[in-house]
Amino acid sequence: MKIVLSGGGTAGHVTPNLALLDKLNGNTVCYIGTDGMEKNLVAPYVAQGKIAEYRAISAFKLQRKLALGNLLLPFRFARSVREAKQQLKELRPDVIFSKGGYVGLPVVIAGKKLGIPTVIHESDMTPGLANKICARFADVFLSAFPCDKRAKVTGVIVRKEIMCGDRAKGLATMGFDGGKPILLVTGGSLGAKALNDAIAVCPQLADKYDIFVITGKNKHMGCDFVHQAEFIDNMNDLMAAADVCVTRAGANTLAELTLAQVPFVAVPLVKASRGEQTINARYFAERGCGLLLSEENLTSELQSAVNAAYNNRTAIRAKQRAERSLYGTDKVAEILLNVAKNR
Repeated sequence: MKIVLSGGGTAGHVTPNLALLDKLNGNTVCYIGTDGMEKNLVAPYVAQGKIAEYRAISAFKLQRKLALGNLLLPFRFARSVREAKQQLKELRPDVIFSKGGYVGLPVVIAGKKLGIPTVIHESDMTPGLANKICARFADVFLSAFPCDKRAKVTGVIVRKEIMCGDRAKGLATMGFDGGKPILLVTGGSLGAKALNDAIAVCPQLADKYDIFVITGKNKHMGCDFVHQAEFIDNMNDLMAAADVCVTRAGANTLAELTLAQVPFVAVPLVKASRGEQTINARYFAERGCGLLLSEENLTSELQSAVNAAYNNRTAIRAKQRAERSLYGTDKVAEILLNVAKNR
């Protein structure tokens, strides 16, 4: 069978697709995205042969404000749908799976026009704009949480390896010997700078913790009390080595930390967000899986929040162990393959 994956704009719309690849082994998998960040994330999997082809289309994001570009959006969007339709005609997939983001929308609509079954999945507590529209055209609507009455709840799409990382490899990657507790800091792409800056002005954290910061692309911290890297491939190993984490509040990231049993302090991204990260962070905090810290109080309360998460790590990990049903990768892959078979 041939399966087309789509999704992009942020890593949260791409990494779940990549997490499905092992479950789709034995099938031909192609990817439709843009020439943007998703192309770079998918490229290694094309090189390894796990993804047969990457096809790029143009895609444009609706600005959630008065913007001249929004006036041109209908014409640009029509072009995106035409491009997606042409790519799908050439690829002739048995099913399309979209993880959301503005590139997934024209692909889902083009699939509907061509009579190709489409499956979409929403990770957050509330559907994003693209998935809200996609839900009108998709054959199957899946979600990690009960976010919409039309959606079938399947859990979060994450790599199973996230639950069984290698602590020794994680320490080696970070350059630590394990003599002190490990504080892992990861802000994603859009949200990294504020976390980096907050750590940089809190050197006293280094008295208690060895600190490793995933700074984000083209970002560097000019301080000598942290170890850092722009991007890491073996995140499962880092999570196995981490004793506490400071993170943004994407649903996938919080689910991974919960499944890996890493106590965390979640700092929801507010700017360039529709508020979903605050809802995500509150959901996990209410279940005792981590702590919620607003960006407004990030600098003043960072140290106390990290210490609170670390000092209560035993209780937090017990709560996290009770959330094993979050893992939904196998279920999503099974549904996707069944849709393709029954086309």
